[in-house]
Amino acid sequence: TLAPLTVLSLAALSACSPTTYDASAETTPPTDQVTTTLPTGTAAELLPLMLAEVEGLPLRVMNADGDGAAATRIEQLWAAIQPEIEANDPDLIPDFEFVVRRCRQAADRNRPADADRAAKNLAALVDAYLD
Repeated sequence: TLAPLTVLSLAALSACSPTTYDASAETTPPTDQVTTTLPTGTAAELLPLMLAEVEGLPLRVMNADGDGAAATRIEQLWAAIQPEIEANDPDLIPDFEFVVRRCRQAADRNRPADADRAAKNLAALVDAYLD
């Protein structure tokens, strides 16, 4: 024999109608399409642009004014420059990557001193590469 609670539970479950899923009622949020276009040019053309961006980063970090966007531009410039530097002077790659990482960290962690150090390091790297 079934206990009264079990009978009641079975009766309640059998009374439920099956649930159907209506896919037409589904709403999906619009997706933002992000298009990234890397800068183009030679390292000799792009390194001064990258250096100017990095030199402006400490003030942007201090003022919390576009520092994340500046770090992104620095990363994009580096992505465009990297293949040429890798082909011509691969020993400099880790140093450039360190500077780019430091720029991102300065922006993300609100550390203007890190951005300032990155600018000094990059200036030395640019001089070493372009001379």
